[in-house]
Amino acid sequence: MTKLASLIAGVSVAALSISAASAATSVDINLEGILEKECDISAFVNGPFPALDMTTTSVQGSESVTVNCNYGGSASVEFASANSGSMVSGGDSVPYTFYLSGSPFSGGVSLATPQTWNGFPTVANSDQTRGMSVSLNTPATVPGTYTDTITATVTPN
Repeated sequence: MTKLASLIAGVSVAALSISAASAATSVDINLEGILEKECDISAFVNGPFPALDMTTTSVQGSESVTVNCNYGGSASVEFASANSGSMVSGGDSVPYTFYLSGSPFSGGVSLATPQTWNGFPTVANSDQTRGMSVSLNTPATVPGTYTDTITATVTPN
């Protein structure tokens, strides 16, 4: 029996040696996180937009819109008018042209339908600003308070 016990003990020691020899000395621990592309948009309106001269068709406004994204490249910015590109007072309306400097809209565009610039440039975590202005297509002829709201919406590309 001692031979059998010695044999079993030898096999056990050999098994422990094999187990110790294959024990890991390091392990990979994977980490992962996702930061989605994000953009913020703001407008600086300090000039004539809140008080447009309704008697002229001259370009008015030195307002600005600013986009700040957490990535470099471009973003899409949509400009949509609540009144389909017209200043409205009661039943009277005066269409206008919208201008955005340094963009395809710099020559003027109607906001009768929403207009999107898919190439608004972005620099990671840096403000990118463009000037905004408008011109009335015709002067107003009926007294009243004319209003419209342009909504600018940014979407990461």
